[in-house]
Amino acid sequence: MQYRHAGPADHGALDAVLVSAPGRPTLPVRLTVELFGRARSHLARPDRVCVWDPCCGAGVTLTVLGLLAGGITALTGTDADPAPLELARRNLGLLSAGGLDARAAELDALAARHGKPAYAGAAAQARALVPIGRPAWSVGVADALDRERTRAALRDRAPDVVLADLPHGRQTSWAPADDGAPTGPGAFLTAVGSVLDPGAVVVAVDRGRTVPVPPGVRPLERLRIGHRAAVLLRAGQLH
Repeated sequence: MQYRHAGPADHGALDAVLVSAPGRPTLPVRLTVELFGRARSHLARPDRVCVWDPCCGAGVTLTVLGLLAGGITALTGTDADPAPLELARRNLGLLSAGGLDARAAELDALAARHGKPAYAGAAAQARALVPIGRPAWSVGVADALDRERTRAALRDRAPDVVLADLPHGRQTSWAPADDGAPTGPGAFLTAVGSVLDPGAVVVAVDRGRTVPVPPGVRPLERLRIGHRAAVLLRAGQLH
């Protein structure tokens, strides 16, 4: 894949400053920014964007966008599992005034307690980071397959871009529904699209050669990035 919206850069500072949930893989920083840039290029109003991550985990994707991507007015994270959401609040709190300074102080304290220079280096990196904007953010518990719970979690926000790293790995799976309703990536994308305005753009990333989409849906773009695949879809096609 050719990068059009995210130039090469050393994002090691983010790796040191952000906290992640064990067993929850995160997207590379450059790929996150690139996918958002591609999605925004398909919007009628790319300058005021609300982003939703429906399987946000520790909120790393949203926080990366809040730090590095311009034009974002709001970030919303939801996840069916409440366990990592406190980490998401910690990460997204870095976007608030004083958030990075507080994280730097925390890392300084760890450096003093454990005598590890790596913590001091991470503290310096935290102080050097300057968020591009100060978007509003919220985090809540919602299974994207539960439309009513999802609408409640989104509150009055209307996402323009959805960026979802689809569940995979040892700690996440597509569990069968108790009522026999369909599950899997196609059902997930249909459920996500059902709560969006037709002009919104959905970006889904999965491991493997391709991301399965519902029958009859024509993607805006399909991408291959190493062992990952991504697809960009217009929400109106998922209704």
